[in-house]
Formats: sequence, structure tokens, C-alpha cells
Amino acid sequence: MGTVRANRWIICVMLMLFPLISNGQGFGFLGIPLDTLLKTRTPRVDRAYITTYYRQLHLYALSDRQGYNMRVVGNAYSLQYKPNLPWALGLGVNYKWIGTELTIKLPFFGYTPERRGKTKPFGVTINLNNRRFWFSTQYQFYRGFYLSNPDVLQPNWFEHSTAYPYRNDIRSQTVTSRLLYQFNPLRLSIPATLLQREEQRRNARSWNLGGSFSYQYIRADSSLVPSGLVADFRPESRLLSLQSLSLGIDVGYTQTVIFHKRYFMSFTVRPGLTVLHQQTKTELNESASQLQAGWQGTASVTLGYSSASYYGGIYGSTTKVNRTFSKGLINTDADYIKLVFGKRIRYRPKGIIKQVPGL
Repeated sequence: MGTVRANRWIICVMLMLFPLISNGQGFGFLGIPLDTLLKTRTPRVDRAYITTYYRQLHLYALSDRQGYNMRVVGNAYSLQYKPNLPWALGLGVNYKWIGTELTIKLPFFGYTPERRGKTKPFGVTINLNNRRFWFSTQYQFYRGFYLSNPDVLQPNWFEHSTAYPYRNDIRSQTVTSRLLYQFNPLRLSIPATLLQREEQRRNARSWNLGGSFSYQYIRADSSLVPSGLVADFRPESRLLSLQSLSLGIDVGYTQTVIFHKRYFMSFTVRPGLTVLHQQTKTELNESASQLQAGWQGTASVTLGYSSASYYGGIYGSTTKVNRTFSKGLINTDADYIKLVFGKRIRYRPKGIIKQVPGL
């Protein structure tokens, strides 16, 4: 227990040395991009393809939700464990390098602790990039999962119960780092695909090449496989803990298509190959360590509208982690969806605000 807490605090301290949260181009602080390190130089782009609104004030409303799915692989079916995560609603503002986002949890839209139990989440993301390179690191922790397919325990489960089976003892920690190189940085706008401070004026596409590192630690006080289902799972699947380290390389493709000048669709597909080292411990007090080949992948899509005055749309992404080509024990998926509606305003700082460096 002490080792687990120490590992978590070491990771948190390392990330908190950079109190940054991802939100698009460059450094992010409290959800705001710091893309020029307090410099006021407008990002260099091909103006026939990209319009940048870096020097305008952006006010926007947002709603977002993270999703996470942990799948324990069985012989004929899998156990699907999920944290109970709410939608959030809030407001954001940014100007040049400074700004913030404030959000609150929405107590509806499927967020029902009385049915799915309570989850304690914690996450930090660091995002550093320029036009050609993009580096990101994310730490995500969850405690408290519910079994989203309880019919595997008992057919017609909800004829006998109104709540999902809940496990407060299950914990998951994931650290993922990626470095990407984009081959067409002046004509394809990544901030525009993220519903931020640029507008893609013409169709553009780009290949990208990347490398990745991930660490995952999943544990529980008792087996992840309930005792009544042990016959349907391999003995090594009756896990108390799983640690994995992976190194990978991926090749991706991004394209943005413009409709009627202001509307656009952008999508990214980035599959990759990994070398995965896993250490496991089962309820039978058996420990194992193995090196396996595997794969991972990320995909995202954006539907949006952008003009000199208004912008907005919907962004969604999904990431596959911990996939092996054979004898997989646990697979995880991380999903994210965000809705944005914003207004661009011509603005010149005055008074105290004007004294802030870079404004």
C-alpha cells in the first residue's frame, strides 16, 4: 500500500512541477494555451490556408466528458469495468497566452451515483508543441468502478436490482507520453481541429510520425474476476494487479475538409505498434512477467464552424491502450468528447491587465 501511494505521489509531483493542463497549441495553464512563452509574435502560417486569431479575445462556453473502459478478457466474453464520470459545463476565456476555464459537474445526463457508485478521479496533462512537433504527457487516476455488463453475473440483472455491481477497491493509474512530428505544419492547423484560435480556410492534410511511452498500474483488493465466473476465465486473468510498460511507434494521418467556407470536418487516425512488458499477480499468489508485441491507436473527429466572429462545434477522440496480439489480459479505452461555442472579440488590454508581460 505504501509503495502504491509513493508511486502516485512521485508521478503527481513530477507533473505538478509543470502546472499545465492541455488545451491546444503550446503550453497550457488552467486550460489555456501558452503557445509563445509570453511572446507576442503571431504564429507563422500560410495565410491562404490558415487564419490565426491569436491577438483577439476569446470567450466561450463548453461542456465536456471523459470516458474510460477497462475490459478483463475472458474465454467467451469480457468484464467491462467503468468509472462513473459526469459531464461538466463551464465558461472559458483566453487572450494571447493567458486565460482560464471554470467548469462544474452536471448532476444529470447519466451521472447517477446511486446506480453506478462513486468514482474518485484525478488527472493532469502537459502539452508542449510548435508547428512541427507536439509533445504531450497525461496522468490519469480512477478509484471506484462499476460493472457495466452485469448480465454476465446474472441474466436479466435489472429485474432483480436497480444498481450496477460496484467495486470501490479497483484503482487504475495511467501515464502516457507521445511525441509527434507533423509534415505539413504551415497549411494544416491543429488548433483549428481542436476548436481553438485559428480558422482553416482551405482543405489540407498531413502525415505525422510519432513515438510513445505508457505506464499502467491496475490493482484491486480481490480478484477482478468474481468467484462465480472463474470457470469462464483463464487462471492468469484472476488478477489482483497488473503493471505494464510499453514503447511504441505510430504513423498518423490528419485531414480537414471545408464546406461552404465556414463549416469543416477534421479527422485523425494514428495506429501504432508497441513492445509491452507486463507484470501480474493473481489471487492464487502467482506472479508472472512477460514481454509481448502489441498495438495501440488513437482516432479523433471534429465537426465545427469558424468565422472571424464566432466558432464552435464538437470534438471527440478515443485511445486504445494495452493491446497485445495474443493472450491479452486487460484492454483499456480512453474517450473524450467536448462541445464548444465561442465568440471572438477585438480587444486591447488596459490598466493593470496591460502591465502583464506579453499582453
